[in-house]
Amino acid sequence: MLKDRLDFLRGPGGFRAAAYFGLKLATRVEAFRLVWTVTEPSTIPIRKPDLTYISLHELKALADLPEECVAQLATQCGTHPEQLLARGGSLHLLLKGTALMAQLSIDHGPAGHMDSPPLRLGLLPTDAFLGYLYTWPHARRQGAAVQLIKSTVCDLGHRGTHRVFSHVRATNVPSLAAFEQAGWKYCATLLCTPAGRLIMAPGASGAGLTLRPLEP
Repeated sequence: MLKDRLDFLRGPGGFRAAAYFGLKLATRVEAFRLVWTVTEPSTIPIRKPDLTYISLHELKALADLPEECVAQLATQCGTHPEQLLARGGSLHLLLKGTALMAQLSIDHGPAGHMDSPPLRLGLLPTDAFLGYLYTWPHARRQGAAVQLIKSTVCDLGHRGTHRVFSHVRATNVPSLAAFEQAGWKYCATLLCTPAGRLIMAPGASGAGLTLRPLEP
């Protein structure tokens, strides 16, 4: 147990995550890190030959997937796939054969939706917000999340998106590492109460972002 904790601290972002965890214990404040990247549509991500990347931007595209795949991804989507696509968002998948490896959800500007904390993010029309990322247990520690993030950024760039933002709980070292490996940079910190009320967001206004409570 002690060795695992020491390995965690020595790993990328370990001490930073420990500091945020200490902040939470001392003040009951939840911290999230906002990260971002600029799209490069001319850059084609390298994929393993047995992996398939799929992007869904319309409801009819969802109907082309097997029902069992739709049911599976709906359990880890934040917002139900049909609702996400109906409001103009998109869904991005990485598969190995027919097995779902990783998935993420995108809201396209000028608004993004955060489920945790429950906030509405004001964006530019050419921005996008990656609101939910999930790697299925059998695909973890294989680079699936990084590959999916890179493929999605490339896809969005070809569709006219200039910047992509996301947020990660400050103690979630694996997710933060995946974004860093994909070339994303830190831009702001969100400090919230345990109930999800925003306290402050240093750095957000400098990135041209606005935040307000998500309406029920």
